[in-house]
Amino acid sequence: MSLLIAWTILAELEFLVIFIWPFILAFQIVFLTYWIFRVFKRPKTGKYVSLLLTFGFILLFMSPWISDWTFSKNDARKLLAEHNIELKDDFKILKNESGGFMDYAHTLKIQISESDKVRIAKQIRESKEFLEFKDYKKDFPSANYETFEKLNYETENHLNREYWTEKPIGDGTTHFYLQLSKTKNELQYIGTDY
Repeated sequence: MSLLIAWTILAELEFLVIFIWPFILAFQIVFLTYWIFRVFKRPKTGKYVSLLLTFGFILLFMSPWISDWTFSKNDARKLLAEHNIELKDDFKILKNESGGFMDYAHTLKIQISESDKVRIAKQIRESKEFLEFKDYKKDFPSANYETFEKLNYETENHLNREYWTEKPIGDGTTHFYLQLSKTKNELQYIGTDY
């Protein structure tokens, strides 16, 4: 154990502190709890408390994935409503991922109805910030994080909306990118804190 601590400090291995040490600490807490109850002649209580602690630590370590698994259509509607995108028809969640090591990102991809696609496309094209570009290879648009203006533009395969906000929304994201496919009925949302 002391060798692992020394190695972490000397080699400056921050990933050990973030990823490995919590598991080691959780194991030690469960192990010590079981043996403390066993020393005081309460092995059954020790077993149940240790199992309860183990289950609690598993839930804690799995919480980023659990939040992705429990993300519902209602959550998707609320998230998109924060960006003035209203879905009137039913849709299917194709992909939902969130998390990150140093930076946080939330990616959502949904399959929408044709009428929602047409309405969202019209909303993007008719916005006052809509930009038309001739050559994206030379002059690709990018939202400015200082002005907080919405950038709406069209590429060969997508209609795009990108912008920054001054204040983060509920999950801490401030940079948003929405992409509506022109060939499929798919809408992709990406929110990041960088």
